Amino acid sequence: MRERPVSVTLFGILNIGFGLLGLGWALLSKLLEGFDSAHSGASLSPYFSTMMAIWDAISKDPAYAVWNQISFPMDIAAGLALTAAGIGLLLLKNWSRLLSNGWAVYTIISVFVNLAVLFVALHRVLAGALHSSTTGAVALVLASAAISAILTLVYPLLLLYFMSRPKVVPAFQREPVSPPNHE
Repeated sequence: MRERPVSVTLFGILNIGFGLLGLGWALLSKLLEGFDSAHSGASLSPYFSTMMAIWDAISKDPAYAVWNQISFPMDIAAGLALTAAGIGLLLLKNWSRLLSNGWAVYTIISVFVNLAVLFVALHRVLAGALHSSTTGAVALVLASAAISAILTLVYPLLLLYFMSRPKVVPAFQREPVSPPNHE
């Protein structure tokens, strides 16, 4: 019987959890896409209202809108793939280790593409209406995007590292079939 590394069990459970969380987040963001945030922040601080106005302008940018349309089905597929990979890891299926690695690479690339699209959209928004009152809000948007990107990269990088460890890879190999003993 193959020995199951603890990291495989842990990442199997985490894959299922993060996969379901990713699916939920993608669906929630799609549902909130048409939400009118201009009225929701009216009773809050002017700083928050400014941030929401910047976010509304970014989300209406053509490049950002196209990227959202492209990334939604990819995010759904990624969430489903990560959930399936988690189940496969718990069953010690080699395809799940490979799928986990593929998801990690996709996520790393996706983070950088998201940042690039956000930067392009933010640049266009700022070029259209640069006010001194928005600089703090813009800085907060940029800081939150950077922090979000860094935090998003942690799990895929750990997953890639642990799924390639010398004790993990052999756990997914088929056990050699020994010929029956006819004594």
